[in-house]
Amino acid sequence: MENVKRADDVAKWELIRRLRYGALLRLYRHRWGHVLPNDDAGRDDLWLLVTNVSLAAAEPKKKMRHVIEMWAPWMLADEREAYVEHVWGLDIYERTQTGLEIGKRLGLTNAEREALKLWPFLPIDKTAEEISEIARARRNNRRREKRRASGVRSRAAYLAELGNKPKPWVAAGVSRATYYRKRKRDEVRRGPVLLIVDRQVPHPVSLKEESLKKGLQGGELAEGLIVRAIDVGETEAEASSSFELVPNPVSELTGLFGQGRSHELKAGQGPMDKSAHRDAE
Repeated sequence: MENVKRADDVAKWELIRRLRYGALLRLYRHRWGHVLPNDDAGRDDLWLLVTNVSLAAAEPKKKMRHVIEMWAPWMLADEREAYVEHVWGLDIYERTQTGLEIGKRLGLTNAEREALKLWPFLPIDKTAEEISEIARARRNNRRREKRRASGVRSRAAYLAELGNKPKPWVAAGVSRATYYRKRKRDEVRRGPVLLIVDRQVPHPVSLKEESLKKGLQGGELAEGLIVRAIDVGETEAEASSSFELVPNPVSELTGLFGQGRSHELKAGQGPMDKSAHRDAE
């Protein structure tokens, strides 16, 4: 378990080292081109580059020699070997610096950092709080652009479109909530309303009512249920003023088929059940 944790730490620090190495290359190419000058500024920049590759996980000495040959070709071979051995002999904490320390040593400004995307280093002209605020604003802008690319409207566009929509409640002289509440109530009054009542309790109904001769499930008779529809445009007051008792569908069936047939229907027997009963006798 300890070996696995150590391997994860090595991979993490190797990733940080490579990110810093790429940022140093971008900055040096921007400032110096492809060769560092043979002066104090150039040698100081070379020190940061060599100490960075000295922390590589594989073949650090070979990489240090290669970096010196590429960026300081004016350095002699003997001096180059002494330089590599000197850096390699330092403790690891002497070769490891924070992003703030590297930014100060480079004299990095926020303008250069933003233009070259040198995120591993911190500028000298901004505080940590200001850097956090800038990063937050950049992240929000990136998310906003992603939403616009996916077709999501901005809040300004939504409010502009909302302001152009008609507002009938303003013309009616009422609030928006009152307008929609009245409209919903009027729609309920105008539309057909189905009421289910019990046959044992008489209720006032309109003149236009329909009682179901069949039940609601599978064509069987539902004795105690009557469905009536209030006609379109009929108000509640009209429905309460004109009423008559709901007839019992069982009584209608009794008059239609006779007492015995009604009894058989109540018992759940149909015409075929009666013939089967005669055969059994």
